Amino acid sequence: MPQTVQVPVELLTRMTKSFHLFEELSEELEDYLLTQDPAFIAKMRRARDSHLSGNVKPLEELEKKLCIK
Repeated sequence: MPQTVQVPVELLTRMTKSFHLFEELSEELEDYLLTQDPAFIAKMRRARDSHLSGNVKPLEELEKKLCIK
């Protein structure tokens, strides 16, 4: 038979806050690491150059390709 465990609300609140802080830190770390990766930076520069040169597609085409709408 399953057993129920009582968890104090304060503990649950602290755990939730800790999780959210860890999640934010993880996202910041990922962003930092990407900014230090020369291959990623080169890829983003090529994408920006392509966009600025007018090599773009309509959003509707992308949505259709990805089956978003």
